[in-house]
Amino acid sequence: MGSPPPRRRAARESCLAALIALLCAEPHARAALGVPQAPLGPLVQSIEASGSARHVDLTVQFACSMRYLGHTSTQYGESTTIRLMLGPDCGPPTQTIPPELPLVGGGAEYVRGARVESWMPGEITLRFDFTRSVSIVVMPLTSGFGLRLRLLHTRARRGSVHLSVPLPPSGYSVNLESARTPFPPAAVSAAARTQGAQAYVSQAPVDGVPWYRLRIGPFATRAAAEAALRRAIAAYPHAWVTEEAAPAVLAGAPPAAVAPIAATLPADPPLPDAERARLLREARVALAAHRYPRALDLLTRLVRQPEYPGRAEAQELLGLTRERAGQLAEAQAEYREYLRRYPNGPAATSVRMRLQLLASATLPSRGLGRYRTAAGRRYSANGGASVSYVYSRDQTRLAGAAPTTTANSAAIVYGDLLLRDHGSRYDVSAHADGGYSHSFTMPLVGNAGQDQVSAAYGEVTDQRVGWTARIGRQAIATVGTAGLFDGLYLGIHPNGSWAFSGAVGLPAYTSYSTPAARERFGTVAAEYRTPGEAWTFDAYALDETDAVATERRSVGLQARYAALARTAVLLVDYDLVFKQLNAATLIGNTRIGSSWIVGFDLDHRRSPLLGLSNALIGQTTADLRTLSTLYTPSQLRQMAIDRTATSNAAVISANRSFGAHWQFIVDLSALELSGTPASFGVAATRSTGLDKNLSLQVAGTSLLQAGDVQLVGVRYDDSPTIRSETISWNGRFVVHGGFHAGPQLSIERLNDTLVGGTQMLYLPQLQADWIGRRSMVELTAGYQIIAQARSSQILPVTGTPVTGAFQERSLYVTAAYRLRF
Repeated sequence: MGSPPPRRRAARESCLAALIALLCAEPHARAALGVPQAPLGPLVQSIEASGSARHVDLTVQFACSMRYLGHTSTQYGESTTIRLMLGPDCGPPTQTIPPELPLVGGGAEYVRGARVESWMPGEITLRFDFTRSVSIVVMPLTSGFGLRLRLLHTRARRGSVHLSVPLPPSGYSVNLESARTPFPPAAVSAAARTQGAQAYVSQAPVDGVPWYRLRIGPFATRAAAEAALRRAIAAYPHAWVTEEAAPAVLAGAPPAAVAPIAATLPADPPLPDAERARLLREARVALAAHRYPRALDLLTRLVRQPEYPGRAEAQELLGLTRERAGQLAEAQAEYREYLRRYPNGPAATSVRMRLQLLASATLPSRGLGRYRTAAGRRYSANGGASVSYVYSRDQTRLAGAAPTTTANSAAIVYGDLLLRDHGSRYDVSAHADGGYSHSFTMPLVGNAGQDQVSAAYGEVTDQRVGWTARIGRQAIATVGTAGLFDGLYLGIHPNGSWAFSGAVGLPAYTSYSTPAARERFGTVAAEYRTPGEAWTFDAYALDETDAVATERRSVGLQARYAALARTAVLLVDYDLVFKQLNAATLIGNTRIGSSWIVGFDLDHRRSPLLGLSNALIGQTTADLRTLSTLYTPSQLRQMAIDRTATSNAAVISANRSFGAHWQFIVDLSALELSGTPASFGVAATRSTGLDKNLSLQVAGTSLLQAGDVQLVGVRYDDSPTIRSETISWNGRFVVHGGFHAGPQLSIERLNDTLVGGTQMLYLPQLQADWIGRRSMVELTAGYQIIAQARSSQILPVTGTPVTGAFQERSLYVTAAYRLRF
């Protein structure tokens, strides 16, 4: 058990060979050897969903480090695409990643699916599709090995709506009378006139016999319904209050013929008619431009006016604005207020229909998985399984030496299962996510196989009180942990603004790690959300100990701002033992006009994350206890500081849509990794210098056929020792139905002053996949050629330095089958 390995530039060698060589090396050993940790198995190790009715947090754990580049959809949308650059510990920077379909644990009601794709060498996109429009805030984790997404406005879920005749809206109603025969229109009109409320007739079977019920409503609260019941009890002695949360209504009724009811909201001083007209015009403009906070402010000022001829229109627009902003519960309340005040208003019919659609759209949807319902309960099972095979054959030709050929093959079996019991009060779930990797060729280190467990936990949530308990292997981004851990998590949401949580257990770091025997951690966190959730503040304290001493003791703060078309995130982590700033990140995204999305990412962090285990880097032992017999605690801390570099990165990104088919993306980034001093018998390392990168991409959809995708990219990279230019083309065509295929081609020219000469890389690749409703088959084949005109190399057997031509050819094939249920 140990901290994540140092992140160094990966050698341009076969990714699979490096993976097999590292199958059984624990993180401490890899750190001591200075070997990049490349992933075997899915790049996305886990995606876990947790949260409250107002928001949902998605925690994404990667198998290696990632650099955030940007994401689409800075306002309400049903999907978002996050662009990431692979870290040096992910393998060769020229590789492309096969598509992945990771399961979202616990998030089936919010997330339709997730997909990982690689459109440019060294980059991936992570796409999420949601069950309804949400606002998204993206935050990298402190460790650099994950992301946290906060989905706002998740109170209601969008589902299918089927209406044959008008349905009364949801809420509270008063049942006046029940009969086995339909009520005549005159009885409905009389009820509306005498009770001063909308009246309607509902129909529902009782023991197979249809019953008709005369009702008035809806009312936003039970108190309002009970007040109406007290007024109606004299004329209707058998009346009672009912909740129309999931109506089974088949017959509508004429609207009540009543005059507007007196206002229940406090009235502001009256404004001149011209001022009211101006506010209404500005509200319409703001609504059309999707500036919902501005529209809500203007319309709220109008509906707080004393009754005037244009108030009904303002009330209708207020409900429409809240609906489009995703505030579905508030929208229903505004629509009900319109019908209460203006049951015969000019928009009464359309308002009733919108209210009925909202009531149906918020009903639970089944989605994928198997369900069995019982009294007040719903059971569900979701999961997936995959089996994949990887084969590679590498041939190296070096001047003065005979060609060498190596072949590698491996199989990976992966599966996940989520079981859930939805009760009226308690929500109980269990989630298991893991796999097994096996090499069919002789491994270089350890044995041929390795297990991995990304999640194995049980969870209980009390929906009435608002507390959640989870025990087992898990990843939670709200408590300052650096990745996976084995232990207990407790969280409580006492109200809509505050949330508190804590966790204790054993750090795991990666899915390959076994439970730590000598490390412990404890952490507490608090979160505060301002009304409307425009601002959210998180603070945490973390203490992690090893058998020798304190591994890490840090405090952190996260601040997030989310408004229409704008998001900003600030993250700071400070270690109290080392008295060092571990990480500071500032991310912002904004929409400019109707087409441009511009973002930036400023990141300063210790690399790897500062911890006492970093003292093992460069040492001959991989055990802190052995090292502690040679050095004092203060020396160990200084060794850890000396071995930990500092990285500074900046990214500016922009993307713009042109019409319905084209999108332009540009990224400008800079990264510098500091050197480390020579100390305690370990040689110094040099700084990488400032690595500058410019990337341009043009993507087109449905150009040659409906559903095709064409992407052309150009990238320029310039550092003090390496300069490279890359051009790539990626095509994806619809062959038939769910069968897609497409070629990819990347060409890179690289000048490395340390090696000398010019290196050319050619990577043609063919990718094909078939995507069904619950399964997917994919095949990828590629042939990579690396040609070096002049290079300085060391012969592998004699160790003699030679200068001459160098060429490497690599053939690789991957095949996978994935199933979702």
